[in-house]
Amino acid sequence: MGCLPLERTTNLMSIHGCNEEYNNVALEFNGKIKGLVNQLNAQIPGIRVVFSNPYPVLHQMIRTPSIYGMDVTSKACCGTGMVEMSYLCILDNALTCPDADKYVFWDSFHPTERTNQLIAQHVFKTILYKFLY
Repeated sequence: MGCLPLERTTNLMSIHGCNEEYNNVALEFNGKIKGLVNQLNAQIPGIRVVFSNPYPVLHQMIRTPSIYGMDVTSKACCGTGMVEMSYLCILDNALTCPDADKYVFWDSFHPTERTNQLIAQHVFKTILYKFLY
């Protein structure tokens, strides 16, 4: 969460770097969810709850985008790439990037379609098999 373009834009103390406090909160939350999933699986017979954690793969995309064929992580494709979201992001805006597949984020808060595809592929490869056994 701390590496979203919106958070980088408003993180004036770190010259538009990631807000590590927010990243730590996300990691702590994910740890608690994983613990809850383990607890549910132990307490409820016949249930199979699986925790899909997209944080590591998204974080890797942000840190080393070239591995995924992307170039831009610090700003979004839409508009200025700094603060615009939702209805402020339209395809025919002169500021919108020509190739969203090169960006991790579509707007200052949401991943691009390409990012979502890569995360989904990761989940299928690392989690789906748990439902087949």
